Amino acid sequence: MTTRESLQIVELDIERCSRTYGSAPCTAALGTSGVRKCFNTYFTCQDTANFDSTAETLRFARNQNGFNRSDRIYPCLQSVSTNPIEINLGGVSDRKSGLGKRARIKVMLKDFADSDIWFDQYQSERVDGTGQTDEGGYNPLNRGTFFGKLRRRFPYYVGRALRVKEGYVGDSLASMRTRNYVVTEWAGPDAAGNVTITASDVLDLADDKKATAPKASEGRVANNLDDNTLEVFDLLPAGVGSEYPASGTAIIGSEIVTFTRSNDTITLTGRAQGGSAPSTHSADDSFQLCYAVDGAKINEVAADLLTNYADVDASYIDTTAWANEADRWLNTYRVTAIITKPTGVAQLLAELSDFGVMWWWDDEAAEIRMRANRPLDIGETAPDLTDNATFIEDKTGTKDLYDERISRVLFYHGVIDYSNPVTKGDNFRRVSVAIDGSAESANEYDQVATREVYTRWLGNEGSNTVASPVTRRILNRYRDTPRQVVFEYDVKDEASVQVAQPVTVQSRLLQDDTGNSLAVQMQVTSVEEVITGHRLKAKAQSYQFNGRYGFFTENSRPDYDASTNEEKAKGTYFVDETTEEFSDGTGPYLFF
Repeated sequence: MTTRESLQIVELDIERCSRTYGSAPCTAALGTSGVRKCFNTYFTCQDTANFDSTAETLRFARNQNGFNRSDRIYPCLQSVSTNPIEINLGGVSDRKSGLGKRARIKVMLKDFADSDIWFDQYQSERVDGTGQTDEGGYNPLNRGTFFGKLRRRFPYYVGRALRVKEGYVGDSLASMRTRNYVVTEWAGPDAAGNVTITASDVLDLADDKKATAPKASEGRVANNLDDNTLEVFDLLPAGVGSEYPASGTAIIGSEIVTFTRSNDTITLTGRAQGGSAPSTHSADDSFQLCYAVDGAKINEVAADLLTNYADVDASYIDTTAWANEADRWLNTYRVTAIITKPTGVAQLLAELSDFGVMWWWDDEAAEIRMRANRPLDIGETAPDLTDNATFIEDKTGTKDLYDERISRVLFYHGVIDYSNPVTKGDNFRRVSVAIDGSAESANEYDQVATREVYTRWLGNEGSNTVASPVTRRILNRYRDTPRQVVFEYDVKDEASVQVAQPVTVQSRLLQDDTGNSLAVQMQVTSVEEVITGHRLKAKAQSYQFNGRYGFFTENSRPDYDASTNEEKAKGTYFVDETTEEFSDGTGPYLFF
């Protein structure tokens, strides 16, 4: 039997200039704009106005045979370690952020002397001395190290693409399994030549310290304003108007206003908006643009926040898939809000997740996924995972997630004044409440477990039509203490175990009251690779949407007894009100 040798390659994308030094349109001139030719990076560029950015990929692997020389692989990789993504179902866990835990990867590399033949377009000119005027020729192999020089030439590494490819010696790069990240940190080289590059999933770009909505505004009002007229005034400093849209919503002091703009001139079109009070304002008061939405779909707001405020590449979002999910399960939800000061994009997405929706990064598909907190759809299946067929022996465990059980939900909505904080109940005019008295009774948990939600996303008036079903859905899912199963499995089963995927778990560790193994519907919250190319580890949490859910059907649908099994699965039928059973003994449909 022939054993294939596994191969792991790390790819790092850096920005290089496609121009040639001193050749039009590049105006750099040796001895005038610099004492040495550039290294075709922005940091070393001597004519940044004509810098023509193109991505170049650097590749690193362990020191082993079988590389294709044309792939230009540096054999300096030491190890790759991963902390996997873990989603926060329904945003309920206080131990994780609303967007869950970000996937994080650490790449350990060993520094080395390098001749620059692959990296430097003008390497031969460094050697013969024609590439610099401050000294004669030198041998790059005897000067510095690869990562020491790279760190100096390319200091703008944060947010650049990093990929981990996994396969076997002889595989083409295109055929290898690929996981996608963005660089967040660089350490080294240290005295021993160790270099550590840390990367995270793309949602790290939405981190509250990196991305806000709205973005901070620099404009200031040029003169005093009274408290009741639709004034016209200029913004300072001159030219700052270009930072503002032609019309929008802004806040001056504690008053929210609407406006139109022409160049630096602002015309107020509305005063005291969003529940704020009219006020006088002084010259030099800040004119901060607000992030305002009115009756928008959740998927559209999330995509806008990610692409326009967190600078996430739009190619990472399948807007059609997001729209289909929202139209199917969140169709009646429309959000209205005014965000008056720069607020972290991750925080805003976490607030939207309170409506029963989650987002996560799929590192293999290079895509941000979206899924509602919902039951299985028509035709959607939950793969069976069992001790005999899936789980690796003695690598399975369970625990109860006590902190995530909920017996009552208080959902505050209807912001009184958007210029004030929206994290306390006294700035909301409504609260929708869902309580499960049986769960709190002495015969069951004998405890109150409360989840409070303060949402700015239902406008000044609020909406019981939206808030009430949201509270009930949260309560239905977390009414009983969620159970978590942790298990390891072979790579052959990876298609059945994907993040956020519903699965049916049957294990001797999950038993019914007679001791038989119990088939439990669960949802995968985390997946990580523990042995490259061979073994994975996952976490799954109980998925409490048991029952048969109904869907509206066409008027021509026959009654229950005359319908096919497929029609019964895709419809809703009214049960006998006395027996609460159909003729086949099944119970009533549930509405989501």
